[in-house]
Amino acid sequence: MKKKSIPKSRKKTAKNTVKKEAAPEVAALPAEKKVPKEIIERRKKLMKEAEIALGVINSYPLLRTRQEVEAAEKQVMDSYARGDAVIRQFILFVIHEHLSKAANMRVMENFELFKKMMGEKAEVLEVRKNVYRSMFNYSNSLEGTVELLLLLGDIGDVGAAKVLSRHLAFYMSGEQGGLHMLRNAAVEALENCGCTYALDVILAYAKYAEKNERFVFALRDWEDKLQKMNLVAADMDAYMSAINELMMVRKEKDVHYG
Repeated sequence: MKKKSIPKSRKKTAKNTVKKEAAPEVAALPAEKKVPKEIIERRKKLMKEAEIALGVINSYPLLRTRQEVEAAEKQVMDSYARGDAVIRQFILFVIHEHLSKAANMRVMENFELFKKMMGEKAEVLEVRKNVYRSMFNYSNSLEGTVELLLLLGDIGDVGAAKVLSRHLAFYMSGEQGGLHMLRNAAVEALENCGCTYALDVILAYAKYAEKNERFVFALRDWEDKLQKMNLVAADMDAYMSAINELMMVRKEKDVHYG
């Protein structure tokens, strides 16, 4: 087997034998460009709109109707589409933070827990507020987390797909029933994405996951979707070949175990 070359950053160097004055001069970094005020104000506006909209989603069903949630989801997607890289990263960050609450679902967040977390000096009213948020925030439920995952699928670009892949990795790491549900929702969201990175994720999991039925199902949809995408011939052939190979493996397993 061909030996892999060691990255330069990990090679041993004779750094200690080189005199300090012999080091090359480092060019001064260019001054950071000042962001125009109108761009800053526009970013603040779009970020605020998206943050308020995500708050509306998180307030369902006690304080908001289904119609308001649907309007809020459209607002998030609109802010994302109109925004630059800074705004898009902010929106993905906020969604990621909401989705990350799934890690706490095995812990019952009650008064006693928050009292310990906040300290003995915490006021009773403040502790109760934290309990109420845990009880009623939509993102603290499986169905709410699924909705946010599918929202990422509707956004559908490579940034959203990468956030989905991060959470899918977390869901795949456990055996709880709730994580299985979220795993399937994440796969569906990747199925709805419009970037080929989402397909890369599905292919990787379909190939190496022990239980890959849901991934194979998603690949069937991607097989049709690829035909409508403007890909170079080499990429199209590579993706179709990978999908067909996985489908053949699936058929062989069905015949063998059927």
